[in-house]
Amino acid sequence: MKNKTIRAKIILSTIIFTLGVAGVSLSVVYYWSFYHFSKIFEDRVIDAYTFEKKKDMGIKNEWILGVTTDSIDIIRSVHGPNVARTMEEQAKQQEELSKLYKATIDNKHLLYNIHLDTENGETIYEYSVIKDIYAEIFPKIVLSFIVFLSLLVWFSIHYTRSISDTLYSDIRKLRLYTQQITKGKQAPEIVAKTQDEELAYLITDLHEMQQHLEREAAIRQSTLQYISHEMKTPLMIIEGYTTSAQDGIYPKGDLDSSLQTILTQTDRMKRKVADLLTIVRLESSSVPDNTKEIALLPAIKSVLQLFETKEADKTIHIHIPQQIAFVCSREKLNILLENLISNQIKYAQSLISISYKIQDTNLLLYFYNDGQTITPEIQDFIFQPFVKGYNGGSGLGLSICRTILRQKDCDIRWQQTTYGTLFVVEICEKHWCYINT
Repeated sequence: MKNKTIRAKIILSTIIFTLGVAGVSLSVVYYWSFYHFSKIFEDRVIDAYTFEKKKDMGIKNEWILGVTTDSIDIIRSVHGPNVARTMEEQAKQQEELSKLYKATIDNKHLLYNIHLDTENGETIYEYSVIKDIYAEIFPKIVLSFIVFLSLLVWFSIHYTRSISDTLYSDIRKLRLYTQQITKGKQAPEIVAKTQDEELAYLITDLHEMQQHLEREAAIRQSTLQYISHEMKTPLMIIEGYTTSAQDGIYPKGDLDSSLQTILTQTDRMKRKVADLLTIVRLESSSVPDNTKEIALLPAIKSVLQLFETKEADKTIHIHIPQQIAFVCSREKLNILLENLISNQIKYAQSLISISYKIQDTNLLLYFYNDGQTITPEIQDFIFQPFVKGYNGGSGLGLSICRTILRQKDCDIRWQQTTYGTLFVVEICEKHWCYINT
């Protein structure tokens, strides 16, 4: 119903506009001519001499536009006795020196002027007569306008209907598309008939929205699977050990050892929950982004101190100048470095290397460890949430790193190496700089 209402309004507006323009045009043509008809006697009539010449040449009187003469006989021969008699009577009754008349006599629309003059004491009447061509041809003009308007209105209706049908066809597609998305179904890509820029933008936005929703759905599904699998095992262990302890049975041989196992599993769950909360906060942009220039080398060394016990048997080389700084919030930089460095320490056998390179205007940071290379099965998925390497873990570290970097138009990628594993962090020009130390 709404579609029909809008279409009807468009068609009605087009018709009213067309009729309005045509009516104004017609009024201008007619009324301008009507109110200025007196000027036509200046140069659009012929005198009696010219009339006689035309008559001698066989030109019919009805083809003569107008005539000026002081002989009523000329008027009679051109326009007939009724016209001559009417004009003669009006001339005798006229008191003004010159007067314009407009009359229809014998179905002839005439405009004429009667001028009084005197010659040798006698009154002389001069008649100037012209056919009122506006009154004669105006009905034809109106008819032509009606035909023209009818064609214009017909064309406007069909053209408007064609445009509206195409537009509403695309709108129906959009409506069906959004209904499919709302129901969580896979909707086919929309191909619009209307070459409208704003509609094209809307379709693009809807496609992006669908992809975003699909990614969100995949993350939710992965989160549920993660919680189901990763939380289930430590909870079962904690439950089993607690129940056994209540019955006076200690799976680890004594109470302290059994309680230590419970604490270990509790710690494991706390780390997993912390990772989940971190990625949720980052995705929702709830982490404050109070950006400042932070020197990278001190920040890396500060994070390394958190893992002193784990890195004791590993050699770490850092080749980053003191002057290079990352423009970022302190919290996000710490989260980024903690996840990257803990990942290196976890998988390295004996060597960890952190270096840099300036490529064009971007800063490249290389995080290398000599541990086992990433298996082909997960190479394309390592930055997705909950994808784990061969050494376990939450599967969220690299996903957290990419989330932080992409929020700043930067990125992280895995790079193929002959031995070991190498990650490259690419920081765009506006997010790094040199500082004085």
